[in-house]
Amino acid sequence: MKEKNILKEHRINNHLTQEELANQSGISIRTIQRIEKGLTSGSPHTIKALAKALNIQNQELRVLNENQPLEKSNNFNKVKLLNFSILSVLLIPFGNIILPTILFYKHRTNQNVNTIGRKIISFQIVTTILLFFFSVIIFLVIGRGNGAIPLPVFICYFMVAIINIIIVTRTSIDIDKKREVLKFFPDLL
Repeated sequence: MKEKNILKEHRINNHLTQEELANQSGISIRTIQRIEKGLTSGSPHTIKALAKALNIQNQELRVLNENQPLEKSNNFNKVKLLNFSILSVLLIPFGNIILPTILFYKHRTNQNVNTIGRKIISFQIVTTILLFFFSVIIFLVIGRGNGAIPLPVFICYFMVAIINIIIVTRTSIDIDKKREVLKFFPDLL
């Protein structure tokens, strides 16, 4: 299965060398070479910088397999599974990070899992850190001295669970409609 190298096509169409594209985009030559060889798909920041330098949309630089177009829904099944695995937090503490991360590493060779999964897991890591931080603060301020976990800690956890359900639903809709996932949140991985 040969993959089309869209970056190389756009670079050549713009009459640019790898070095010239690196200078215009601020992305290293090595990264450009790795993307053109198909060794990496590039981070969202890299894709955005390269697309800007080439005067094209970010989506145009997604490397597509000729035999499996992006539009096929079976190409997104692993991403949907990763997305819905976040709901394991309702049964397992830190399940919103553990299970999606396992699925991500198991299927990271899938282009969609690699790009969309990074964003999903990044968001879950940040929300979990915030939940932990606020829970500790609430425990120290309100629950001091009585030995029990204060009710606001449970309320905080419940709110994060509700936010996760909303985010999973919204992400699932975005995946089905082929839109950018969690565009309000930076990719941290």
